[in-house]
Amino acid sequence: MKNFSRRNFLRAGATAVVAAPVISQASMLIPGKRKPQVGVQMYSIREYCKKDLPGAFAGIKKIGYAGVEFAGYYGKSAKELRKMIDDNGLVACGTHTGIATLAPDKIQETIAFNKILGNKYLMVPHIGRPKTADECKKIAAHLSVAAVTAKVSGMYVGYHNHQHEFKDKYPCGKCMWEMIFDNASPLVCQQMDVGHVVAAGEDPVYWLNKYPNRVRTLHAKEVYPGPGILGQVPEGVKGVDWDALFVAVEKGVLDWYIVESEADPKTLDKIAGGFEFLKAKGRA
Repeated sequence: MKNFSRRNFLRAGATAVVAAPVISQASMLIPGKRKPQVGVQMYSIREYCKKDLPGAFAGIKKIGYAGVEFAGYYGKSAKELRKMIDDNGLVACGTHTGIATLAPDKIQETIAFNKILGNKYLMVPHIGRPKTADECKKIAAHLSVAAVTAKVSGMYVGYHNHQHEFKDKYPCGKCMWEMIFDNASPLVCQQMDVGHVVAAGEDPVYWLNKYPNRVRTLHAKEVYPGPGILGQVPEGVKGVDWDALFVAVEKGVLDWYIVESEADPKTLDKIAGGFEFLKAKGRA
């Protein structure tokens, strides 16, 4: 686990099978339900992390984030990473881990690593592009078995989308996202990346309503390519309808908004902009 990287797990996965509106929107949270927290996906600043990982955590905390989601561990052990985030008053709100690390002969190692991190969200970021609906069913079964095992340790298994999960259609008329979640156990979470959903020409709200109570961590990302800051899109490009999204996802079991930007991995600027957007919307 120590030398695991985003590139490696992508390979592994492929081969393994404003004020008034703000107040009104915030008030629509379910009574008694804890407000979702805000974290950041470390992949957004991966080049910064390579040069100064402790500084990255300090900068993330200074911006105002409560948690971090990992996408690779920069050669550090779980204990080393845990100390860094503890020292900065942060918590682990997820990790992107290849589907191969959730196989029966690997999942206990993955669970042990994440227990040390203090993380309970094991999210698979990529599984290639299955050619048939039956292949999707096999992936769904694999995730379902892993989710049962993870639950014993108080953890969740989930899957994170890109665009092709909605664009790739099978003869049955369903897309990859449907084939996976129509066949996976309800224990398998969806980590919806809303920027990718919109970029695929789909409506995140529709899919949230189709599969209610499946999103515990949501990737708050604007359509890409673009400025890389939530709420900002190139002229003529349809962006995320954030107010509608907030209402839809907060009806469910959401624990974390996780900001991700693909625009500038060398600085903290884009993720700072993302946090300020959510803050202006009453979410941070």
